[in-house]
Parts: sequence; structure tokens; C-alpha cells
Amino acid sequence: IDKLLEGIDVLNTMVDDTANSNNVEITDLLKDLQKILEEEAPVGLQEIDTKIFFCDKEGNPTEFETDLFILSNNEDKNIYKLTFNLTKIETENETTPLLLIKKLLEKGAIIDTGMRLEDSDLREGLPKEPLFTVVIFATGLDKNSLMEIYHLDEKDIIPLENRVDEYMAAAELAGEEPAEEEQPVAVVEDIPAPVKEPEVKAEPKPKEIKIKPPEPKAKIEEKKSPAPAAEKKGTDSSSSVRIHVDLLDKLMRLASELVLVRNQQLTMVDVADPVSRNIMQRLDIVTSELQEAIMLTRMQPIGNVFNKTQRMVREISNKLGKRIELSIAGKDVELDKTILESLTDPLTHIIRNSCDHGIEMPDEREESGKLPVGKISLRAYHEGGQINIEIRDDGKGLDPERIKNKALEKGLKTEAELNNMGSKEINSLIMLPGFSTAESVSDLSGRGVGMDVVKVGIEKLNGSIELDSTPGRGTKIQLRLPLTLAIIPCLIVEVVGERYAIPQVNLEELVCLYDTDVKDKIEIAGDREVFRLRDHLLPMIRLNEILHRSTAFNEEAMAKISEKYRQEQKDLYDAYLVRKQELENDEMKFSQSLNFAVLRIGTFRFGLIVDNVLGTEEIVVKPIHPVLKTLPCYSGATVMGDGKVALILDVEGTAKYAGLSKDEDTDLVNENEMVAGETNKQTILLFKNGPSEQFAAALPLIRRIERIKVSDIEQIGDKEFVSVDGVSTRVLCLDKVLSVTPFEKNEEAFLLLPKHIKRPFGILASKLVDIEDTSFELNIESYMDDGLLGTAILNEHLTLFVDIYRLIELSEPDWFEERKKVSPPPGDPKSILLVEDSSFFRELIKGYLESDGYQIVTANNGQEGLDRANEYEIDLVVSDLDMPVMNGFEFITNLKTEEKFRDTKSIALTALDSERDKEKALDCGFDRYEIKMERERFLSVIAEMLMDDEFHNEN
Repeated sequence: IDKLLEGIDVLNTMVDDTANSNNVEITDLLKDLQKILEEEAPVGLQEIDTKIFFCDKEGNPTEFETDLFILSNNEDKNIYKLTFNLTKIETENETTPLLLIKKLLEKGAIIDTGMRLEDSDLREGLPKEPLFTVVIFATGLDKNSLMEIYHLDEKDIIPLENRVDEYMAAAELAGEEPAEEEQPVAVVEDIPAPVKEPEVKAEPKPKEIKIKPPEPKAKIEEKKSPAPAAEKKGTDSSSSVRIHVDLLDKLMRLASELVLVRNQQLTMVDVADPVSRNIMQRLDIVTSELQEAIMLTRMQPIGNVFNKTQRMVREISNKLGKRIELSIAGKDVELDKTILESLTDPLTHIIRNSCDHGIEMPDEREESGKLPVGKISLRAYHEGGQINIEIRDDGKGLDPERIKNKALEKGLKTEAELNNMGSKEINSLIMLPGFSTAESVSDLSGRGVGMDVVKVGIEKLNGSIELDSTPGRGTKIQLRLPLTLAIIPCLIVEVVGERYAIPQVNLEELVCLYDTDVKDKIEIAGDREVFRLRDHLLPMIRLNEILHRSTAFNEEAMAKISEKYRQEQKDLYDAYLVRKQELENDEMKFSQSLNFAVLRIGTFRFGLIVDNVLGTEEIVVKPIHPVLKTLPCYSGATVMGDGKVALILDVEGTAKYAGLSKDEDTDLVNENEMVAGETNKQTILLFKNGPSEQFAAALPLIRRIERIKVSDIEQIGDKEFVSVDGVSTRVLCLDKVLSVTPFEKNEEAFLLLPKHIKRPFGILASKLVDIEDTSFELNIESYMDDGLLGTAILNEHLTLFVDIYRLIELSEPDWFEERKKVSPPPGDPKSILLVEDSSFFRELIKGYLESDGYQIVTANNGQEGLDRANEYEIDLVVSDLDMPVMNGFEFITNLKTEEKFRDTKSIALTALDSERDKEKALDCGFDRYEIKMERERFLSVIAEMLMDDEFHNEN
């Protein structure tokens, strides 16, 4: 391999400098390669060196020859000598020589060719006689088929007899090497019209070697690639076209400007005018689809970058005397070309660090009880509308004490500051400028160029980097990057009269508190305001306070803010009581409201209090002004529909500026999540469509609930639409796809907008009944319909649980075709074991998988899952983690101990989204870790894993 790589380098050098390529010294390299070929592939070389001559019946050699390798490995036993009149076929059949070659290769193999030319003086012009070419052609076709397909006369088709198999069998039977006079030949049965033959050279003496007999036909047929795949490949290549990157960049800029114009027009359209409204709806749809299509032209697989790291790891490991294996997953994940190009340098730096600093020498690893071969894994995956890149090694990890000593030595931190830092914060010090723990300077490390360069590079891409390390066990670095830098969906909020954009990738939900809830439910814990949202304690940030303060918050500042608003609420309520007493009005209410957005960074959540929520909008990201670049709260700017500028909030930077620490608050949230999981409760929304039935939907699947006027719903053909925030949204009424009573029309209705759907879509509800955290068992036998998960008795009512994504698929089947084209389900039916204790999620996930044609085997817990795995042929396992009897961690550990399941792919599908749970799941044996709910991503992952498995099995 080293020599092959060296050869590639030499070839690249020669291609890059063709003028001096003949002067490149390659003698020694050629000798090395020749030596390898002789040692590693002697049989192939012998067959190549053994010439086969085509002769006439008298044994006189013709001008055509081949070698034993080509002839013995040819799958088509019919060999012909075809004579083509190129002049005739071009004039009469409109077939050019290039087209002729293509047609021949479609039906067989060209073994040799020759031209029939008469002597002529070219000074007198081109020859006037017809131009003939002779082709030695191997094919499965008979003579009649050749005449019909290639428009040949019978005299132009001469069958050749192939006696190689007979000769080889006889030689093998005799147990001797072929004698010189027994040189294998292919005999010509007939001689075509006289052709002027070139001078015949003396027949070369065959080498005295033992010739390997050709493989039996059965084996050859097993290796043969199917014809349809080859035809498909040809079609794909011919339907593509090269476009210059500058043109794509210009298209992207124009699409961005078109989105701005669209947004401006939406603010100006006359809602009362149905013609203007219809035109704007059409413009909105076309602009969105055009923008999406142009963005796709710039997307490239991340494998283009990942593949470059393989050779780098190989060379570094050889140079350092280490043994390192690199595993890569997620090569097909696509990124914007600009981000992909900017990712190369940071990724290269991280991989070099892992090889140099992370992986130990083989003897060190063995002394510490590890395998001598170090492992580095590189993985890319989609999560929450972002690309996640994970670089993990099983090396020695980071030494916090050594990092602290280096920070003190270089004067980067004081001893007091270091003593107040947690382990993660100490590890993050390696990203400070000029920080290095290398003892000596080399071309790999210790040059004063460290992880700070990586951090700056990732942040320039609006991404983030997280580092986690355990001494003695290894280091994990996670990069989070946007899919594109051009256009992103955002929530537009207003604070102190100014508008700000919050990227929707960080948005979980919106909450509005009314009246006394503002006073009672915003509590104070320590020095900070908090809110208890469905048993999750959220720290609160007031955006107006951040905007008014020029320095980051400390404990004193947070305490002052909390006390200020606590006193403000007390004063307001006291004034209300006085006013109520003065007016002697017992019905007078304490009226006020408060809006906040629940935002998420990884597993950490907090609430951001704003004055008003204006709606959602796709914005064009513009670079922020240099004056504001030092402020951590902003990541960019955008131009709104009215021409004014709005700043884009950096959610992580805003949280840090407000003094929030992810490490401090995550544990509380995770403990609550574990409690919720143990009680098997689900948060559901109860609603109605008609007067009779009560429906339920999982609240985590709903992005937003919008109140609309029924009169605003417009009918276009057999579909209904309504404008939401100026965007034309498809409306689905449940009685159109389910056998239920018709929609109960009132003046107002509610539109349930689901998550993880690219196109605007809403399910109509006539009435919202309640939101409940409840435990229940789904019944799939009493009443079922396509689009339902099952039924349950809630509040003494039979409740129909809707499968939101199946309903969307029933009403708009084309919307899901894109995912099936990019990540198609395997052609052969695959069997999946689904282990899930919650009947709700079991039926939900089962419905997802069955919609793609998978055969599902279900189990209620890990113990039952082990039994089912031994009863059925299983291609892939999907398991929850938090289950009774036997949890998912124990289940996969027990499953992987059995020899037949060691290579079976597995996915942990769970609501436990902490890094601790994720690492534990992967360590126990799961191949992937996915969060519940995101249907299209989940099905893409399933298809990719099964296709990868299928590919490896074939190879």
C-alpha cells in the first residue's frame, strides 16, 4: 500500500507538471512495484504473459492476438470476427465509430481491433475507397442477432472456435505443463473476403509456466454485474452537466435576494383582495421550492473531506511508530460546499492531535491494559437541523493537572480562577490562543498553533465545538455546523421596540403566561429566576436586561435582576388589590402576560423572556458589522421585509453572557427526564374535529398551535390552504382521510403545525380540550383506521390517537419521495426487532417502519427482546433504553455476547438525550443513538445502516 500511495504521488506530480514529467526518476519505484506484482499476483501475470493467437485453419497466424487472462476470464463463449464498412454505416445507418463502439460494448466485449487500409499517397488527398475495420468480438449473441443489431451481412460475420478450455483440460489431465508446440489457438472456420495482411512476425515462444485453468462458468456468472445497473450508471452519467462554481454562487445570491423580495411583498399584499392573495401564495411556494433546489446544487457529501483523513492517519502512525485504526461513518451526509471547504483545515488539525497527543505508543497501551492498536472514529450525522461531526479516540485523554500547570506557566489563568473551574472548563483551556502541552516542537505539534485555530474556524461557520475527555479512556470532540450559511428559518421576536431573530434549530417551544401565573410561576432559585415546565426546571433570561448591560452577568447582577422583577410583580399586585378595593369590584382580574421561548443548546434548555413574538420567517444571513463582532450575543444580521435590519441571536453566546452554565443545570433536567421515563408518562394534546370524537396527538411532535379564522381557509381544487405568517400552509381536515364525523365549523379554529416537516402543513382542530401528562396503553384491536396509532380511554372518553406523519403521507404522498430517493429502503424485505415498553411509542415507531416496507417484530422489554431475537431472523435492532424487567443497556450487552448477533446493527431510540446516556449506550454496543420523534431522519438512518450492511456482506 505504501508503494501504491507513493506511485500515486509521483503520478500526480507528473500530471501537475507535464513539461518536466519525462525527467521524473521512476526507475526504483517501478522495480518495487514490479517486485510486489510478481510476489502477490503471480498467476495473473503468467496469464497476461501467455499470448493467444487467432489463426486460420492451416495454422497461419493473423494480425490479431490476445492473452490467456482476457480469453479465459471472458464470460461470453461466442467469439466472432466482424468486418464493418465505416463509410456505409455512417451514411446509411447514421452510426458513428464512437456510437458503434458503445453499441458493441452494450452486448459484449471487444477483444481486439484492426483497420483495413490500402496503400495511398496522402498528398493526393484522403482515400476515396470505403474504410473498413475488423473487430474480434466476444458476445452471448448468435449470428442472426448480430446481423439484425449491427446491420451486417452474413459474409461479414466469421465465427471463431475457442479451444482454450479443451487445451487447458487436457494439460491438467496429463499433469504436465503445455508443450511449446501445443500453444493454444483460436481457429478461424472461414476466411473473409481478401484483405491485405500486414507482415507477419514470427510466432513468439511461449513461457514455460503452469497455466491456471479458467474458472468454471458458474463462478463467473456469480461475479457478473447485473445489466440493468450498468445501464442505469450510463444513464446517470449522460444526464449530468458541469456548472462553474461562480454561477452557483450567483444563483445562491439571487435566490437570497428573491427571498427578501418575497418577504417584503408579503407585508404589502392586500389580504382583502383574493387575486393578490392567490398570486402571493403562488409566489411564496415557487420561491421556497426554487430556494431549496438551488441550495441542493451546492450540497456535497462530507465523505469528500473524510476520505482525505485515511491516508493522513496512516502516514502519521507510521511516522510516530504507533498502530492506529480509523473508522468512518456518515460519509453520505451532505453539507454546503462553502462549509465543506472551510472544514478541511480544522478537521485535519483535530485528527493530527488525536494521533499525536491522544493515541499512546503500543507498549504504553498494553501496560495500561489496552489493545496495542489505537482507534479513532470519525462520524457525521444530522440532528436538529444541524450537522454533527464527532471525533473520538480511545487514547490517554487530557490531563487536567497538566493543563492547569501550563495555563499558570503561560499566564493564561490565575490559580484562583483555575480552582473555581470544573473539569470541562479546564479541558476547554486547550482552545486558548498559544496553548500547547507538547514538550518539544515538531512538524506535528508544539508549534504554538493549537486548538484555538480550530475553534475560530468553526465559529466563523456559525458552528460550535465541544470537548470532553476522560483521563485514561480517551477524548471526544463534537462539532455542530449549520447545513448552509445562506438562508435559515428563524423566530422573529421584539424587545424594547427592536426586532431580533432566533434560529429555529435552537427553538423548542413558545410559552405564554397570563394574569397571576406571571407572578406565581416565575420563581426564584438562589440568585436566578426559574420556571417549572412540565417537571423540568428552566433557568430564565430576560433579553431586555442583556441588551441593557455592557458586561457579562455575575452572581451579583443576576441577584439584582431577580429581586428587581420580584419587587415589580409585588408592587403591581399590591396596586391591583388597592384598585380592586377602591372600585369594590370583586370580578376585576389581575391582567398581564409574559412570553418566553424555550431554547436548547445540546441537552441544556433555558427560557428567553421577550416582549412580543412576531412570527417565523426564513431570513437571509448577512455578515455582522465589524463593530459588533466582539459581542458574543450576535451571530449575524438580516434585512427584514420593511428594509430594516434585525440582528440574529447567538443562543449559546447569549446564555454564556447571562451567566448560565450548562454543566450546573443539565443534571437536574436529566434527573427529571429519568423520572418521567420511569413513570412511562406521555405529554399529549387532546382536541376535537367534529362534535363526537376526541383525538390525541403527542405534544412533542407539535411545533406550534395557531388560532385561525375559518373564513380565511381557501379551497384550491380538492385541497385547502390558509396563510400563516404570510406563508401559504396546507390544511388537512381529519374527516378527509379518516372515517369520522365532519369538521364542526365555528368562527375560529386551531391549526396544529407539526415538527420536522419541511413544507408548511397543519392539521385542523375545531376545539382544544386539554394537555395532559398521562400513562395509558394503546388498544389496536377495538377500532383502527389508516392514519391512527390506536385508541385509549382518557377522561372517560374513547380517544383516537393520530399518526401525524402518516396522515401527511396520505394527503401529500409526494412530499416523502425525496427522502426515499436519497436514502431508499433496501430492495429485499428486511426484518427489524423493535424493543419498546411504551405502547404509544411502539405503535408510532412500528407505523414509521411499516410505511417503508419493513417487517417488524416487537417486544415489550429487553428480556422479551432476547427471546424474540432467537425466534426470528433479525437484520437490525431498534431498542428503547429505559424499560422494566431488563433495560436497553442490559439488553444490547446480552445480545452482543451471542456470536450470531455480534455484527447485527443496532439503534438506541430514546428520549434520554444526555451525553452520559449516549456514551453509555454506545459503549454497551449500540451502533447509533437517536432521539425519538424525528420520523424522516430515523427512516434515513435505518436505510443507510441496512444498505451499508448489505454492501459489506456482498464484499
